[in-house]
Amino acid sequence: MTRWSLAFCAAAAFFAAATPANATYQIIKWSSGICQIWDHGIPTKPFPYDFRAVSPVLPTFAAAWAEKDRLWRAGRCLI
Repeated sequence: MTRWSLAFCAAAAFFAAATPANATYQIIKWSSGICQIWDHGIPTKPFPYDFRAVSPVLPTFAAAWAEKDRLWRAGRCLI
């Protein structure tokens, strides 16, 4: 590896370790009626863009799972 690629890898590792984890989740519903837990720690938006949020932002995956189960039992989600 060249010096520049080593320096880049070291800098990327430093910034990845220095940034705090953003562990917030939300239930999104696709146009097909299927709901999904979306992790806001992922730096992109879901694709395709035919979705809408059906829950508030939730702090843990367990809370998001419980909310998705509640929406499914209420008939607001297919899966």
